[in-house]
Amino acid sequence: MNKYKKIFGVGPLGAALSLVLLYIFWEIDHYFEHPALTTNLILIQIIGILSILIGLGIHFWTIWILRTWWVDNQICKSGPFKYIRHPMYAAWIIFVVSGVSLYLNSWVFLLWPLSIQPFWHIIVGREEKLLDEVFGDEYRLYLKSTGRFFPRIFSLSFRAEDS
Repeated sequence: MNKYKKIFGVGPLGAALSLVLLYIFWEIDHYFEHPALTTNLILIQIIGILSILIGLGIHFWTIWILRTWWVDNQICKSGPFKYIRHPMYAAWIIFVVSGVSLYLNSWVFLLWPLSIQPFWHIIVGREEKLLDEVFGDEYRLYLKSTGRFFPRIFSLSFRAEDS
């Protein structure tokens, strides 16, 4: 795995696609003359800012945890990686993008976090194939125990000793 892919993964591509979609929704919002979610702008913006701050907190926590993985070239399974495989991307997709959508106070922008999900799943699938090639069985076991962007609550497979 080259150094660029190891450090950034598919993040730059996902960010670019997300920004293109934001621009499209920006234009749609102007076309519909900014249909507001609420007239209580302060409340919706506070909720948006809190969501953004939670996302940034998860993002920086992920960077802090990854610092040894970058050096040791291992699968990181601690911190947020204990629950989800891509906490940095999830932080942006779920919290930051949703927070920005709420802050902008328009029904149109609520479609933005929903619309980027399929794109992120596709491009992250490419990254996961690369990780599978590098780490093999160890990564496949990790896939079974964690969710991609949300924690896995139920196991999709049953072990022989469970039956």
